[in-house]
Amino acid sequence: MSYLTDDQIDQMANAAMTAYEFIADWNNARMAAVEYSLDEFGIKPRKSAVLLAMKIAQANWHGISISVAQQITEEN
Repeated sequence: MSYLTDDQIDQMANAAMTAYEFIADWNNARMAAVEYSLDEFGIKPRKSAVLLAMKIAQANWHGISISVAQQITEEN
């Protein structure tokens, strides 16, 4: 059995964030992260790896949202 590295989990998080950007549904983003791992690494990720990738993706998305809100506020 193979385990995913931190870098691979980060890549899954990026795939989830990209999917969320287009779909706006975290469940579909989760499926995109799983599919990314299967396609790119040939590894079926454990539930814990998927959850970690989703937490990273959601935290990154929240950070982007805050940054955009600050930029909008500063412009006004």
